[in-house]
Amino acid sequence: MRHLLVYPLFAAIAVQGQEPDKSLLWRITTSGVERPSYLYGTVHSKDDRAFQFGDSVLPALDRCAVVAGELDLSTAGMELGMALMTSMRMEDGKKLEDLYRPKDWKRIDAVIQEQIGFMAPMTSHLKPFFVLAMLTESQMAGDRPQVLDEFLQYRGKANGQRVMGLETVKEQMAAVDAIPIKVQADMLLEHVDQGGHADDMEEMLNAYARQDLDALMAITERTDDMPVELERALLTERNSRMVERMDKLIREGAPAFFLIGAAHLPRPDGTIAGLRAAGHTVEPVMSRWSGVKEPVEER
Repeated sequence: MRHLLVYPLFAAIAVQGQEPDKSLLWRITTSGVERPSYLYGTVHSKDDRAFQFGDSVLPALDRCAVVAGELDLSTAGMELGMALMTSMRMEDGKKLEDLYRPKDWKRIDAVIQEQIGFMAPMTSHLKPFFVLAMLTESQMAGDRPQVLDEFLQYRGKANGQRVMGLETVKEQMAAVDAIPIKVQADMLLEHVDQGGHADDMEEMLNAYARQDLDALMAITERTDDMPVELERALLTERNSRMVERMDKLIREGAPAFFLIGAAHLPRPDGTIAGLRAAGHTVEPVMSRWSGVKEPVEER
């Protein structure tokens, strides 16, 4: 069973269902609201292929008063540091090793030591999902100093725009806690045994660069369905919460640019469908491709 997730902290892509137009950028117009807002499907990656903007994305962001990601990444780091000492840890002093048979743990531990290095000891009491996140992050070395989400939020701050998160770290930790430890443990073991799904991730980044939802969906259709607990916790319930908060921001009248993981857009219960159900018109913005990469602003 393979699970390929777009999660703001933990990188990767899953796309289910799709719109006929191939675009990551969507214009949101609302009766009684003068200026449009925008929804942009992101991927948590430093790879250059994630930064192949058409000629519409950055101008749309720059026109908005608010830039809203799933989290405000400028403050999330401190909150995550606190969570590392509390909610990311298993209860009752249980160790990660305790969840596995010795032969399975040997394989997992070898990968943790190889990929996480000197930070490996800190994983001993973490919940499996967060160890999986660290392994995934270690695979995501790329061309840029910032992941895509952070780059776009940092651009908003540099513009003097209001930058905010639609969720809190605490809410995202609660979403992970809704996934049973046994399911998390199985996910980590599968990730190790499948070599981190490196080939799938490579294919997905190429498809993302082309804004090719057909290709993204075909890749995920090769995988088994998510466990019900995983889909509900990381996608369905979070989509509902984010749509509610997006709807409120839009109706306040200040145009917003929403940065949401690509998995959350096209699903039948995704953010596009949710915004439409809330009374908004959501339409794709088709970019012309300039072939020019946006220069990176150094911190």
